[in-house]
Amino acid sequence: MPLSVEKYSITTQTYGLPLICPMKKYTRPPSTQATVTGSQDPGIILLLGHGAGFFKETWEPTIEDLFALDDKRPGGPLIREAWGLDCQNHGEACILNEDILSRNPGILTIWDYADAFSTLYKSGLLGYVDPKRHQVVLCGHSAGAVGVTLSTSYFNPPSRVPYSKLILVDPPIWSKEKDGQESDVYKMVKEMTPVRRDIWKSSDDAKAWLKSRIPWGAWDERVFDVYVKYGLRSLPTAFYPDKVSGTTLTTHRLAENVAFTGKIFSYDALNRLNQICAYVPVHLIYGGNNDMFEREVQDSLINPQEGRTFASVMRLEDVGHLVVQEAPTKLAAAIFDVLNQTDLRSTVSKL
Repeated sequence: MPLSVEKYSITTQTYGLPLICPMKKYTRPPSTQATVTGSQDPGIILLLGHGAGFFKETWEPTIEDLFALDDKRPGGPLIREAWGLDCQNHGEACILNEDILSRNPGILTIWDYADAFSTLYKSGLLGYVDPKRHQVVLCGHSAGAVGVTLSTSYFNPPSRVPYSKLILVDPPIWSKEKDGQESDVYKMVKEMTPVRRDIWKSSDDAKAWLKSRIPWGAWDERVFDVYVKYGLRSLPTAFYPDKVSGTTLTTHRLAENVAFTGKIFSYDALNRLNQICAYVPVHLIYGGNNDMFEREVQDSLINPQEGRTFASVMRLEDVGHLVVQEAPTKLAAAIFDVLNQTDLRSTVSKL
């Protein structure tokens, strides 16, 4: 299904320095019968956060499949619109903010991304949000799951969090007791990210190089195409001013590496979950293949004694940590299942 796309941006000043967060609002094309056109119409408003090294457009195949499922729903569609937000040092945002980021490489943390979600909610861009008619649901993958969780910190007390649900997809959040229990894959990615190749002669060379290697070669074709379309840019850049020609990554590799240096923020998210699970339904979706994080580490997140009781826990078979990239259709079905849930009972299921 083609998507109707509108572009917006907001500015955050989490640490006193203005950073632009570009966003895209996705709706059904005007010709689609299921289109919801009015900003006051009831429905779910889905806000999506991406993982480290990715960007808002990597959600597009999942959004397409979500709308396709929703259009077949008996009784009419649930979802009014979906929004993808770039972390301020990723994707298009990395280009818009490159002068600041290249001069201050450590200026941004996941709190900036969290700020973007709460700022969007308060901005008026979503239209008037009536809790009885609209549900604002936040969904984040990997580092994006940390971001959407921390965004609730801008609304206090916890009982005043305005989001209807949180959906955390393979979140890098676990009990402090599991600190240091890193998988071999995690250690390898952590070591390779800040030094991996990020310059090629041309976009075609970059595409061929990526396609022949893991993880890119294992991705859904639609996601790979989106990654190549939006994830590569021409040289020179503010990060590589001396490179007069060639192609590099839109998201600088050091920005991607921030995810491996911000463990403290994962624990901030852990503490926030202790506070909000009693007030906001939080759903977990994991990849069934424990490549990046071991099952024991993931399971440590669930702890009713500390307040972490989840509305549902789902594990998707034959997919790993990169759920958005590897299996957007399967992930769309899982998210759609969560959006259709009305009870708060904890459940464990497989798709």
